[in-house]
Amino acid sequence: MELKDRLQIILDEQHIKQKDLANAIKVTESYISNMLNGKRNNLSESLAVLIEQAYGYSAYWVLTGEGDRYATQSTNLELSPAKKRLISEIEKMSESDLNAVKIFIDSLDKYKRAFHVTD
Repeated sequence: MELKDRLQIILDEQHIKQKDLANAIKVTESYISNMLNGKRNNLSESLAVLIEQAYGYSAYWVLTGEGDRYATQSTNLELSPAKKRLISEIEKMSESDLNAVKIFIDSLDKYKRAFHVTD
C-alpha cells in the first residue's frame, strides 16, 4: 500500500477533506493533493507524528504501511483495530470529555441490565 492509499484511508475514516488534513499538519492543501495524486511519495517523520497526534494513526504506519494502523499505549495484543483506535482517542481526551464518556458507559451498562442485553 502506498502513502497516497494510507492518506486516503485517513480521509475516508475521519470523514475529513484534504483541507482539514492540511490544516491539522500545517501544510498546504496542494501538498496533500500532490501526495494523494502520487506526485509526492514521501512524508517527513514530523508530519507523520502530527497525523498521529491529530487523528490517532500510528506515525510508523503512516510512513511505512507496516504495523498497527492506530497508535496506542496499550500492550494488549488481542485488541481489535477498532478498540485500539478508541483507546488512542481516549488518551487524547480532556478530563471533562472523559467524564462524559464515563457517564455514557454507565448508562449503557444500566440499559443492558434493565433489558437483559448480552454481547
